Parts: sequence; structure tokens; C-alpha cells
Amino acid sequence: MTSPDPEPVVADAQAEMPAPQTVAVAVPVTVTVGAGDTLLGFALDYGVPMAAIQLQNDLGNSTMVRLGQQLLIPPRAAWEGASPFWIVHVVSQGETLGGIARTYGLTLSDLQGANGLADADVLGIGQSLVLPVRDFVETRAAAPATAVPVTAVPTVVVAAPATVEPAAGATVAAPTVVPPTAVSAAPAPPPADVADWGRETVRIINEVRAQHGLPPLIYNETLEQAGQIQANDCAARRSCSHTGSDGSTIKDRVLRVGYQPASWAECWARRLTPQGAVDIWMDEIPPNDPHRRTLLTTWLPEIGVGVAKGEWGYYFLAVFGRPLR
Repeated sequence: MTSPDPEPVVADAQAEMPAPQTVAVAVPVTVTVGAGDTLLGFALDYGVPMAAIQLQNDLGNSTMVRLGQQLLIPPRAAWEGASPFWIVHVVSQGETLGGIARTYGLTLSDLQGANGLADADVLGIGQSLVLPVRDFVETRAAAPATAVPVTAVPTVVVAAPATVEPAAGATVAAPTVVPPTAVSAAPAPPPADVADWGRETVRIINEVRAQHGLPPLIYNETLEQAGQIQANDCAARRSCSHTGSDGSTIKDRVLRVGYQPASWAECWARRLTPQGAVDIWMDEIPPNDPHRRTLLTTWLPEIGVGVAKGEWGYYFLAVFGRPLR
């Protein structure tokens, strides 16, 4: 008995809003998390890296904030020259500084410098490291809305992102075309616990991005909730699309979980493993490569992934976003 062909995989993206203005902070201030607030949003507003807020509030590597939670925003002066996209990574068993640097596309010297580490070999389990990842490139792009089959995987039908009209006076730049990435012949097995597959999917995506000289996407648990809602819905109805069984759109679901997006995107696939999902998204040839371009985005800094078991394989729902500030 043969396995059924995979379901269609689709990606959508929409243009971003103008960059936010930062607010200078001379002394620590306390903020209360409101509806739609995100860690990245606070970092952009106050001109400090997310890592500064994570460390100040003992958040570990979590980027999740809760409604009504009080956060202490440290002085901006202490983080002069740092990007808002700097984040915290908590060292786990078996990790090395060099391996962490490669995963996030950093040099060993940059990672040591950001953390004041004289010896790259001295690393402890549970240690918090600041990852000095680069800023995202500001772009505004809209891809054509024509449906195109994937030549490398003839059983998969791909619909390109719907075109979004830019605001009056806004400039629209064509997306950067990056050569296809070679897929590893022997990928590592995924974590045994499917609950960890969302983060594993993003880890693989970030490895691919590092190969293209791009900074890692930041994992956002709120976007994960939006992805999980749709993944569960797809599993329940045994089919998938960007429209929920209740008629919801990508933006509807993102708003429902409390994320206020300036721009958003979603990729979905039905595959057996996280590696399989990333492979099928990346296995596209420019210019007919909407999923590949979404994974290599330079205007959507955050991602969350929901995973649900289907009759065959698993539904992977990757939701990308940039918060509206």
C-alpha cells in the first residue's frame, strides 16, 4: 500500500508598514503588557535589544509576554550599538560555542565579544548567551498572484502570494533572488516529542538562512498559537488551506491570539518530519518560489510553527510576522 500524495503547500505574504520610531530611555522603566504587545515591539519602541529585556526580567530564551505582565526595560545607553533583534540563547547539554555561532550565522569572535567570554571552551549548561544577530533589511515587496506548479515536485501545486497594493507614496522593491539551497543527504532525526517539532522546524529554517547570509528568525510563541489553531483545524477536516473551516484568514487567526501584525505570511505542508517540510518549501526554482522566498524573508523577523498529526504525516503551519508598532 502506497502513501497518498502530499497535500498542496501554499505561501502568502503581505507588505509591511513603515519602520517604528524609537523612544530614548535614560533609566529603567516599567511597562505593562497590553493586547497585541510583543517582546520585539518593546525592543523596537525603546531602542534596546530583546536580549536586554529577557535578561532584565529573567525570561531565559523565551520571547513570550503575557497580557498584564510587568516588564522592566533597561537603559538604552547600556546597549549602545546593539540591534533590537539580539536575543538570548540558553545553553543546553552538548552545545558548544562554535556550534551555536554556526547555527545563528555568527562568528565565534562576535559571540565571545557580545558575552565577554575570554575562553570559547568554557560554557555551562543553563548559561544565558546574548546572540548579536544582525538587523533585518527593510524591504517592501509584493509577489505576483499567479499559480505555478513546482517542477521538482510535480505532485505539489503552489500558489504564489497574493499581491498587496502599497500605501500611497510607498516604494516597492523586487524580492532578492537567492540560488536554491542544496538539501542535506542525511538529515539528523527529529526530536522524539512532536511537541518540539515546531522549534525544530525553525532551527532547520535558520540553518538554511545562515547558509544564505541571513540572520535567524525569532521564535514567537504567540505566532505558534496561530499556527497550531490552523494545524489542528487541518487535521480535523483532513485537508488544509489558508482559510480556516470557520472562514478565518491568516490575519484573522493572528489577531485572535493577540498578535498585532504590520505584515504576515504563512506556509503549510503535510510531511512526515520537520526536515521534510523545510525541504519541500525550499525545493523551488526562482522566480516561481513563493515558499522559498518566504523562508528567506528579510522583512518578517518572527515565526511560530504549529504541528498536528494527520491521517498521513503531519500538518506543519509556519506563521511569520512583523509586529505593528
